[in-house]
Amino acid sequence: MSSCPTILTSEGNCKDSQISDLADESYSPVKWNEYFNIRDDIELEGGTFRIYRRGVEGPLLFFLHGGGFSALTWAVLSTLITDQVKCQCLAVDMRGHGDTKCLNDNDLSIDTLSKDVIKIIFAMYPMEAPPIILVGHSMGGAVAVHVACKRTIPSLAGLVVIDVVEGSALSSLRGMTAFLRSRPQNFRSLPQAIEWSVRSLQIRNVNSARISFPGQLKRITTGQTATSELDDGVAVISQIVPSVPITSASDGRVSSVGRLSSQPLVEDSEMDDVRNSAIDTSFVDSQGRLGTDHNSTTHSSSISCQLNRPQYTWRVDLIKTQPFWQEWFSGLSKLFLSIPEPKLLLLADADRLDKDLMIGQMQGLF
Repeated sequence: MSSCPTILTSEGNCKDSQISDLADESYSPVKWNEYFNIRDDIELEGGTFRIYRRGVEGPLLFFLHGGGFSALTWAVLSTLITDQVKCQCLAVDMRGHGDTKCLNDNDLSIDTLSKDVIKIIFAMYPMEAPPIILVGHSMGGAVAVHVACKRTIPSLAGLVVIDVVEGSALSSLRGMTAFLRSRPQNFRSLPQAIEWSVRSLQIRNVNSARISFPGQLKRITTGQTATSELDDGVAVISQIVPSVPITSASDGRVSSVGRLSSQPLVEDSEMDDVRNSAIDTSFVDSQGRLGTDHNSTTHSSSISCQLNRPQYTWRVDLIKTQPFWQEWFSGLSKLFLSIPEPKLLLLADADRLDKDLMIGQMQGLF
């Protein structure tokens, strides 16, 4: 969970870092193996943690995502870095997120989350680990700081914290519940969900949205994650044109959050006709290829009815994590400054530094 929808961009080097002509963009989902070499599950007492890796040698960048996100948040960045630097990238679905499954998915206390990370590292490297640089965004940044403070990782070589400062994070919590309730609560297909994430500026990199946003969703009827559905070839990827209604939890009203168009919105009855006639029954097969279902008219009709209902909702109900928000960020600045390893703090602008960090920066502590 971030205090504002900011992203890390590569200055002039990442061709995907700008929003180009959205009308020409593809919003179809992309599978994990477009960006990572290895996907694995780490078995620990109390849970199974999903990890993704890219690269096999050099120092290890250990990525920790923010609240509500998943390991796939780091897919595009991992590719950019390993294409330019000899290193390894590892991203983990944290407890209660993505395809990680724990006996207690609801315990998102900072102590539990940081202990999870330490256990994963020791499970992967029981003898000798490569130099490890912890990289965390928002909630993941707080976890990275607490992991580093525990002084249990002998090969810890550095710390990178992205878009989280104690002062601004704590002050932004007051409006977080209203923000979460203002989001759409369901989506009719993965492309529609991905398009919403880009057009609402939740994710500004279209390619990143295509790989990462499915990691934030699950099927309403089964609870299966969208990433798992993509692997199984059962994900709903049909794009409905024009825009489709999405229900907001704030007032229960239906709003149109689909493709932007200069044409006036059609009436509800006309919209139903358009949807039923414009359904593209595309699917992703088990190899991640796009195909078309040419079965009977009866099957097409059932697909049409299915796509006129909400299919996906959020994997994580972030409002239920509210009891942990305060502890994630309280005292974070002093903890960050106390870590002796080289540190990097990435923010949208220097004005977001709080007093402790401002003094620490002037003293050259990071």
